[in-house]
Amino acid sequence: MSPLHLLRIPVRVPQLLRFAAEHGITSPDETLGYTLHAWFTALFGDAAPKPFRCLERRQEVLAYASTDATTLLQHAQTFASPLAWAALDAQGVASKPMPHAWRPGQRVRVEVLTCPVARHGDEEKDIYLRALDRMGDAAPTRGEVYSAWFVRQWAGAAQLEDVELLGMQAQSPLLRRDRSLGQNRLKRVQRPQALFAANATVEDGERFAALLARGIGRHRAFGFGMVLLAPPR
Repeated sequence: MSPLHLLRIPVRVPQLLRFAAEHGITSPDETLGYTLHAWFTALFGDAAPKPFRCLERRQEVLAYASTDATTLLQHAQTFASPLAWAALDAQGVASKPMPHAWRPGQRVRVEVLTCPVARHGDEEKDIYLRALDRMGDAAPTRGEVYSAWFVRQWAGAAQLEDVELLGMQAQSPLLRRDRSLGQNRLKRVQRPQALFAANATVEDGERFAALLARGIGRHRAFGFGMVLLAPPR
């Protein structure tokens, strides 16, 4: 497995919105997920970091990548467009290598913004709505369904304790590319989101490291699924 780096990427928001408009992203993008996805691709190409978490109040993004900040900046300075480069506070970009090994029994606190959906065939659907389809009135509450789903994502990698659902939205508007019927335009879709925190005890170090690099759930290239770490409580 490639070394994992934690990146801090400060964003110049007015310039980012100008970049978005010039690239045809004119529909409202409340989460900035699609805009940041397009911007990272314009800056870093195939090395674009994911998963990532947008911290709007701090006007920065935290992300995991297999490449360090110096290498990413060199790529962006060489190949990115002036509009993409202008939205980046290059002097504030920083990275650190994450641990190469995680010890079974090691305890950490995790926080993850997730998009709790599942895909069956060509259809992607809120996992709570799928529970209603299966169980009707006997289905658990939305929060219980989301929490159980979140715990399952860690199977074999870590044991979770004190799981907290810090917030959720049944419908959050997201921008996605619509390539159906030969089209290639943006569309707005409604998807749920849920913010979780928990104490985690590592069970399998390699699986835990792989989960950090991959992220939790779907839409990981659009601002969901990044595992933020802190000391356990």
